[in-house]
Amino acid sequence: MRDDVTLLAGTAEPESTPWAPFDPRAVDFLADLSAELRRDPATRRREAEAALAFWCRPAHLEELARRHAAPLPRLGRGLVFHLAPANVPALFTYTLATGLLSGNANVVRLSSRRAEGEAALLAVLRRVLDRPEHAAVRARTGLITYSRDSRITAAWCARCDARVVWGGDDTVAAVRAMPMPPHAVELCFPDRWSLAVLSRRAVSELDEDGMAELARRFYNDTYQMDQNACSSPQLVLWLEDGGEETCRSRWWEAVAAQAARRYPFGPFQTARKLERLCLSAMTMQAPAVTRAERYGGNLVYVAELARPAGPLPPLKGGFGLFYQGTLGSMEELPPLLTPKVQTLVCGGVDPDQTAALLARLGARGVDRVVPMGRALDFDTIWDGRDLIACLSRVIG
Repeated sequence: MRDDVTLLAGTAEPESTPWAPFDPRAVDFLADLSAELRRDPATRRREAEAALAFWCRPAHLEELARRHAAPLPRLGRGLVFHLAPANVPALFTYTLATGLLSGNANVVRLSSRRAEGEAALLAVLRRVLDRPEHAAVRARTGLITYSRDSRITAAWCARCDARVVWGGDDTVAAVRAMPMPPHAVELCFPDRWSLAVLSRRAVSELDEDGMAELARRFYNDTYQMDQNACSSPQLVLWLEDGGEETCRSRWWEAVAAQAARRYPFGPFQTARKLERLCLSAMTMQAPAVTRAERYGGNLVYVAELARPAGPLPPLKGGFGLFYQGTLGSMEELPPLLTPKVQTLVCGGVDPDQTAALLARLGARGVDRVVPMGRALDFDTIWDGRDLIACLSRVIG
């Protein structure tokens, strides 16, 4: 391995013979990773690791295998090179798991910042990979880090059978310019943003406990990752389907109460949130910010938007800054959506009916429609693509 590349776990030179998707060796490794995480009492305090342990449990892996069962034989493509994002905890493990479950050897590059922050999770991964029963998985897995160096990235791209790029638009564009072998495929996940729709009628009918529970789920979708995940809602649209106008204040007060109990709020978060709010108020034109409200002191800022008349621009909150608007009906939603919109989170609105409506009306954006509290749930169908199918090949 080059001196400027650090091996974090696994091997520096993975063996790349394809396996069938959901090979028992890959499934057993992920199940053991789940068990090891659940045995560690500290996992409960680290929400991203607790979610990973739940995702890798055997029952979920069996459910995924049934979903992706195919009538014709399939094999992985060989070696997959992954560029993991720097701003989403534990996502490097999900992209690794997807590569393994689709039958591939994997090299995952973590940023140095993410490698430092994931030290505990990497230690667990190493322990499980180093067990003798998982020698075959270790031989086809490499977790590495290196500073921003396009030459190293280009070298891996030149030899991979597939690449998976998680990052901003600029990162995706730069990596796409790097040649791959002619047979290789790629999956790119660039900048996107997400929103929530709340039924004013449904929220008005919630009692105190119901409001707190819905706010808890919203907190998990947003504050848990400082709204850095593409699937975290930045905008809340209130569906005007009845109910009391005052329910909006009750809702944000409940969200602030959740943040007061759980969010590690400090000067940095305060300054960045105020900076983003001021920048939005000064620069946004369509729709414009008409006013701003605060809840729980500085814990929640809500920027009210004028009623949009056309496609929404990308919105970026963070640290408890949210945008807010209204919808006269669900039929008004599709014209507001662009391909940059990834996830629609539903509160008091039926997700299945909403997905059917978006499909029927030809919405340009939204690939996921989920209940509140499920925005961050990783799936093997992501951004409208079947990752297992894309990273494997049919033999027929």
